[in-house]
Amino acid sequence: MDFDNEVLFDEISALLAGGKEVSVTVKGHSMMPFLVGGRDRVTLRRCEDGSIRRGCVVLARVSGGERVVLHRVIRRSGDKLVLQGDGNRVQTETADVASVAGVAVSFVRKGKTYPAQGLVWRAYSLFMAAFMSLRRLLIKLRINGGYIKQASKGYRGGIILSCAIGITAVMLSLAFIYYSKHVIDMATGTASGSIASALIILAVIIILQLLCSAAATWVGVRLQIGLGNSLRHNVFSHIISGRWAELEQFHTGDIVNRLERDTASVVSLLSGSLPAFVVSFVQFVVALAFFCLLDPWLPWLVVAVFPLLLLAGRFYTKKMYRYTRQIRKSDSLIQSTIQESLQQRVVVKALEQAAGRVGTLDSQQSALRSQIMGRTRFSILSRSFISAAFAIGYLAVFAWGVVLLSSGAITFGTMAAFLQLVGKVQYPILDMARIVPSLVEVLASVDRLRELEQVPSEDESRRVLMPCVPDVVLDNVTFTYDASERPVLDGFSYVFPAGSCTAVVGVTGRGKTTLIRLLLAFVTPVTGRISLVCGGECRDVSPQTRCNFTYVPQGNTLFSGTIRDNLLMGNPAATDDDIRRALSAAEAGFVYSLPAGIDTRIGEQGGRLSEGQAQRIAVARALLRQSHVLLLDEATSSLDVATESRLIGNLRRECRGKTFIIVTHHEAVAAACDAVLRL
Repeated sequence: MDFDNEVLFDEISALLAGGKEVSVTVKGHSMMPFLVGGRDRVTLRRCEDGSIRRGCVVLARVSGGERVVLHRVIRRSGDKLVLQGDGNRVQTETADVASVAGVAVSFVRKGKTYPAQGLVWRAYSLFMAAFMSLRRLLIKLRINGGYIKQASKGYRGGIILSCAIGITAVMLSLAFIYYSKHVIDMATGTASGSIASALIILAVIIILQLLCSAAATWVGVRLQIGLGNSLRHNVFSHIISGRWAELEQFHTGDIVNRLERDTASVVSLLSGSLPAFVVSFVQFVVALAFFCLLDPWLPWLVVAVFPLLLLAGRFYTKKMYRYTRQIRKSDSLIQSTIQESLQQRVVVKALEQAAGRVGTLDSQQSALRSQIMGRTRFSILSRSFISAAFAIGYLAVFAWGVVLLSSGAITFGTMAAFLQLVGKVQYPILDMARIVPSLVEVLASVDRLRELEQVPSEDESRRVLMPCVPDVVLDNVTFTYDASERPVLDGFSYVFPAGSCTAVVGVTGRGKTTLIRLLLAFVTPVTGRISLVCGGECRDVSPQTRCNFTYVPQGNTLFSGTIRDNLLMGNPAATDDDIRRALSAAEAGFVYSLPAGIDTRIGEQGGRLSEGQAQRIAVARALLRQSHVLLLDEATSSLDVATESRLIGNLRRECRGKTFIIVTHHEAVAAACDAVLRL
């Protein structure tokens, strides 16, 4: 139920705040099926903070202040509420406890009043809570199932083959039981036939089982490698082409953890758990049928525990999901701490914070240990319960078999078959039950991978290279990273003429780096326009126009590998002569004095090179890229004045006609430019 009349809501809130009870007519369909819009009514009363619980129906303004709803509380976490109408399939709203105007105390349906604390409404609320929880779970399974189905694309044939091999192995194992029963009966004289022939058949079955085992291992490994490579490729390619602003909310350590751990969970399900579940189910059905042929009643005693497992399954799944989600989050925190500490190891050593970083890691690992041990205790308890139930079933079969054997109702071969079939019936149930934690783990992993894939991708399919060096025009641009904060740029206008060299200077935090991000379309302005103007052609900046820019960011931006590898990132088709000219212009001729020249291997972030050397190689890489505008963001900050002056002079000479936008704090660099933009 939505209120579109703000005045009405304010009046209702005022009456409720004054201690009055207010009766309102239900609108819309969100409280169906119990309450129908336009027909039924709800009586509201002011509520205290502590009285707002899961299941209450409240009148509240949703987060953002755009809408007011009369919905049920489906979850409360501190002062945050998650609301959903009974008739809404998927849509939920969030609200603060402080935004709740009142809580429903009674409901009028078809003229009859039902108190909120009455038996009818409470029973209906319990039913709706269970129904909505089940509906959310089914929707979640459908969405996550769609993701898993997409992840299996191209490998479904291998999954089917793995299932077929497993089913063949099941049939062979049952055939082994049948012929071993026959051999025992022949040996004891209760059946006729050739023992030698039966033993040959058993030997053939064993050989076929060994072949099936080898084939299953081979297919499983191929599936695991192929699925893992494919899924990581898809997720990584989406991340690497995702929008910069949205990706900034994720820590790189968290992303790496998701790429490694969560993709591994999905791959494990598709290559192992899913075929195992299918094979276990087939084994259960076929073994149960075989058992029933030997004795029509005894098998049902073995599977009597199955309904208990189903009953406990819902509680088990929810608790395991919470544990897995917490463990995955702790894993990501640990990965982030290790990665940051290694990347900033020089700072850690300089500040003598090694012990502090180790302490942080220890505390995070301690939390992870507690979570894993909690999950392990719960898992052990659950498995012990299942194992005890199965042991009772085995004992019952053994006792019943002894009774039948002593009375002459069955043969020794049948008794042996009984004892073997108990495992063939029970263990598939146990295996299917054990797959549930894997499924829960995968659901948590899919949620985390989907969060990454929900990051919007940039459209880089069509590059728009301007026909000539363009003017870069900013017209009344306003930008802020957070709507609640003061704009970084407010109504900013400026023109960088084609072929000019402009220094951008200003105190820290005034928007110099933000300006670069806007030009590269990493972020978009809240208002205003940024365009490239070339003759009569005008294009707004976008990911497609990024090819017109070459960007050299602040700091060390080299990758591990050879210096040649790093340089060719600017232009994969560059020749050795092109590389030599670029290095010379960037004052990076020192490269040729290294033992292996441009084929010298460097570590992560230019290990073995000084900051100034790494910056000059990055500038050379930028010079190899064919573009119209060169963006330098403090790209020469680690150079001495003389080298920096020569470098700027070389750039202007080698790139004559191109536009330079240089972010700098050095007045000498600014003085060498055509214009200075002060922010």
